[in-house]
Amino acid sequence: MGRGAGILCLLSAAVAAALAFAPAVSAPAKAAVAARKLPDWNGLWELTGGALFDPEHVKMAPGAAIFGPNEGSYLTDVPYKPEYQKQYDETVAKAAKGLVADPVANCMRPHGMPRELGGAPGPVQVIVTPKLTMFIWNYFNAARRIYTDGRPHPDEDHLYASSMGHSIGHWEGDTLVVDTVAMMAGDYDRSGAPHSDQIHLKERIRLVKPKVLEDQITIEDPVMLTRPWKITRRYGKYSDAFDRSFIMGQYCEGGADVTYVNGGQSIVLPGERLAPKP
Repeated sequence: MGRGAGILCLLSAAVAAALAFAPAVSAPAKAAVAARKLPDWNGLWELTGGALFDPEHVKMAPGAAIFGPNEGSYLTDVPYKPEYQKQYDETVAKAAKGLVADPVANCMRPHGMPRELGGAPGPVQVIVTPKLTMFIWNYFNAARRIYTDGRPHPDEDHLYASSMGHSIGHWEGDTLVVDTVAMMAGDYDRSGAPHSDQIHLKERIRLVKPKVLEDQITIEDPVMLTRPWKITRRYGKYSDAFDRSFIMGQYCEGGADVTYVNGGQSIVLPGERLAPKP
């Protein structure tokens, strides 16, 4: 069995476990939402449109994808500055030749923001309360907290970059307006499209149909982009039979081994493991 097929089997098992019967969203949580007349998004959702960050503007590499887009697939309408478009083109060309260096696929780091919004596999749990809305992804058990209690972002002395960044929001009717800063530099998706640590994320999230959650995303990156980049992603709600509030959390399997020798770390990648000594 290939590594992609193995990961797919592990993910399928994790999704099945995540959808097992479990207690529904608590009555107090639902009551809190009702008290503020907030929309009830509580439950499990599945991202639609594929695992590239902007599914409306992609060039897919040929072949049958086992897990995510094939190597060599790329985004076609990212408003990169010329030097970063060149960097992205070189990354895609290497990937088409089988040279892929994706720290997420190699199990060395979580998806993080904003990548979570455009390609994290498996279900995402949404919990809405008056002061906090949470998105919890099955993969890596990643949790995003959007504070809606009126707090601002921390000041410069207390704001530091993290995988998920810092998100604050407010409600405009049935729309959650979100502002996220302090995200680490990384890639938007498996194609290797880069972003800097100066990325600024703005979102407007709302139900457009009873079981369709839409996220209108605007990305600003003064380092790499020439203008704001706008993308719309949608999530479909799981049927009531599987709409549970419990996610097991699937962790990456089969990635790099990290060992500690004489107080230092050593990383051994798959395929590079030394044969045991006789």
